[in-house]
Amino acid sequence: MLPSLYSKVWTFKASIPALAGCLSAHALSGATTYVTSTGSNPASASEGESFSFAFYTSGYKAFSYKVDGLPAGLSYNGDVNGPIISGTPSAAGSYEVLITGYRFADLGGNQTPAYSLSLNVGASSATSPWNDSNTQSLDAGWTRSSWFGDFYGKNQGWLYHLKHGWLYLQGTAESGFWIHDESLGWLYTGKSIYPFLYRNSNSSWLYDQSSSSERKFWDYASNQAITPAKK
Repeated sequence: MLPSLYSKVWTFKASIPALAGCLSAHALSGATTYVTSTGSNPASASEGESFSFAFYTSGYKAFSYKVDGLPAGLSYNGDVNGPIISGTPSAAGSYEVLITGYRFADLGGNQTPAYSLSLNVGASSATSPWNDSNTQSLDAGWTRSSWFGDFYGKNQGWLYHLKHGWLYLQGTAESGFWIHDESLGWLYTGKSIYPFLYRNSNSSWLYDQSSSSERKFWDYASNQAITPAKK
């Protein structure tokens, strides 16, 4: 006996996958799509030196990323077409950076498993006047000198002083080095000289009387106190 037409149609319908099931295959989940990189993992960086790490999704494209656990000085560029972590790490240590891709912008939709980047930031080996027993490393890249005060940026080049603002340091010996100040020009000082500073522009001396609330120097050339702007 031949089966009825109704039975044939029902059997055929039962073999067709649901449309919703077909659409769900585009989700960023499981083994289909995941974050990866051609860079080394674990990765190594050095305190005070530039670093970059590119990554992407294998499978479907992610339209937003969440990056957690970055050390101070590094950031994610926010470009889904060329996602990169880059910058200059300011604190040595071992970090676990977690990167997650999302199907839609603004961290919307399904997500990939978190990609774990092991990042080791080595201590700076660069020579500077602050590599002595009179300095102390503080949090987030700040340094405290027993004679020069608190500042951010440890090596030669630009540093930000808590009392004096941005200064440009040139020299590697604490016994004497040049500092460029936006308001005062080139100044010469050192551990055994400070708080006296030699001012190159008028071949005279300054005496630092600055406090946390006011930047102030005694100017021996004019025999009076001056209060240059903090920049």
